[in-house]
Amino acid sequence: MINEKWILVNRQDGKKEKIAPWEITSELDSNPIISLAAPRPDFNGSLIQFLIGLVQTTMSPRNERDWRKYFINPPKADELHVVFEEVANAFNLDGENERFMQDYEHFESTVKDRTSVSQMLMEMPGKKTIEDNTDLFLKRDTVSKMCFSCCATALFTLQTNAPKGGSGHLTSLRGGGPLTTIVLGDNLWQTVWLNVIPDENFDSLGANDKIDLGYVFPWMVPTRTKGKKGLFTSPMDVSPKQMYWGMPRRIRLDLNNCTEGICDICGKIEDLVFTYSTQTYGNDYTSQWRHVLTPYYEKKNDLIPRKTKPEDVFYRHWLGLVKTDPDKGSHPSLCLEKFIYKQSNLKNLGQIFQNSPRLWAFGYHVIDMKVECWYESRMPLFNVDEQIRNNYESQVSKLIKVAEIVDNNTRNCIKQALYGKKSIRGDISFIDSRFWHDTESEFYNVLNKLNSELESNSETVDLKIQWIRFLSKVSERLFDEYSQSMQFSVVEPERVAIAHRDLRRYNSEGGKKIKEILGLPT
Repeated sequence: MINEKWILVNRQDGKKEKIAPWEITSELDSNPIISLAAPRPDFNGSLIQFLIGLVQTTMSPRNERDWRKYFINPPKADELHVVFEEVANAFNLDGENERFMQDYEHFESTVKDRTSVSQMLMEMPGKKTIEDNTDLFLKRDTVSKMCFSCCATALFTLQTNAPKGGSGHLTSLRGGGPLTTIVLGDNLWQTVWLNVIPDENFDSLGANDKIDLGYVFPWMVPTRTKGKKGLFTSPMDVSPKQMYWGMPRRIRLDLNNCTEGICDICGKIEDLVFTYSTQTYGNDYTSQWRHVLTPYYEKKNDLIPRKTKPEDVFYRHWLGLVKTDPDKGSHPSLCLEKFIYKQSNLKNLGQIFQNSPRLWAFGYHVIDMKVECWYESRMPLFNVDEQIRNNYESQVSKLIKVAEIVDNNTRNCIKQALYGKKSIRGDISFIDSRFWHDTESEFYNVLNKLNSELESNSETVDLKIQWIRFLSKVSERLFDEYSQSMQFSVVEPERVAIAHRDLRRYNSEGGKKIKEILGLPT
């Protein structure tokens, strides 16, 4: 996995090609790699974490000065090859004992007990679903074989995001379906390096600085077990960098019965893997871990990793993802905090970017043991001067609070128009999703203007009025669409008219609550 070309990428000229990990800086000056191009969006999310983890593990900068040096003058591909080669023996998919993301112990199942490789895909129906014949939407056997590239990516994806899987099938180091936030640069190398932090920052994570490969890569040593159950693994037991390589599931791919064919994931003709063997109780990670790519929230004097929810990928939680939100106790990832600091204090950093950096938030929405959906979004990261930052973030918080009020008004008035005082029949949360989606682009336009106006010490009242009027316009459009206001044979015209009147009144810029939040003049 270090020397073979198995990661599909997009170059600047539009060409797709497979590269080895050390080639991420190849042709950087002439035709750089812009992004990953895996056959599934969740694979892209996993591969960027794989590359960040590989670089962080093998060539961590000692301090901010070293970090800046490699950002301005990236290492050549040959240099990366030499560095990555030092851990190449930990990145073989096949082997007697040490296999990438697989259990050290050489266990096998009978043919009857082997598990289909489809079970490494988080969304596929499990054994009980198949036994109960309830796989109505995602059908069994749609994936039954994978090439080595897709198999390695699926394996890493499962270990990194693992939800509850029944007794003994443990969750990932961050729990099931963690939210991941990545800073996006102009090219793949920038994206990777922007999410690498100096070694000195790992001291604050309360973990030992153990450098033996077995402390970093858990598949290089026997799984930590105590009897039949897993032995708790805290940051003090291993290297802090094992957070990139957490391995809660005990899996051994069946690589002795591979045959050539078409991969069900990428469609390429390759040697294919069909099944794997598994045992219960892998590495059982404690709650003391603080993964540097995940935001956290406060709960009972503890920090809990954010799980992916539909609303988390909209600007509704922009403040909690980018900057600490004291009202909600939300904290951005450590990597993002470090980037915001660099953005504010390294004066010439912004000159290196051709495009404004963005935040890429993604993850699986998991309920209990079931994957509901994969969510992802990209948000701009504005370079805000430190002198206006507190005022800027306070104003952003107010803009979002007003949007929450209008969203709530929209949902309630549509409910009033459709059902009156009766209970809701069905789920209408899709209205919220539409509202946040349809107002997202304008929100970032307003944020950009707000930054400019605060820098020039201009008055922001007109901008706030522009924002509430835009929200009201979207709100009324959604009301007209979902209240069936033009189908009087279906709904009561009087009830719709009253609900529409209330909506306009609630959303008015002259309303007391909205005026107070935005600080508008009477």
